[in-house]
Amino acid sequence: MLQDVVIPRTDTIFLSPVYSGLREEIFSKPTEAYDPYRFLAPRNEHEKHTHGWVGFGGGRHRCLGEQFAYVQIKTIWSYLLRNFELEAPSALPVPNYEALVVGPKPPALLKYRRRAQPLV
Repeated sequence: MLQDVVIPRTDTIFLSPVYSGLREEIFSKPTEAYDPYRFLAPRNEHEKHTHGWVGFGGGRHRCLGEQFAYVQIKTIWSYLLRNFELEAPSALPVPNYEALVVGPKPPALLKYRRRAQPLV
């Protein structure tokens, strides 16, 4: 039971990570524009509710690969930022909310150039 709504055992429920970020009861400035500061101290808005952000699910059915995914992402970005200069040659692309996972609408162009000396 969710407030006054009874969900039968045989029903399937789908949650949308995109729309979870627009919930006014969780985020102080819900918007379709990405605001990374909502996840950082002192705001930590995603922690207001155990399922405030459902990017990797929640509760006992939470994705087991979440922490591994974070390590992979940090490793890849660390390598790219230390070894390459990155530049957007034009305006940043708008988000594509029609896909299963939100990503940029094409074209998503990026110029990159290997650094003469990697950053340490």
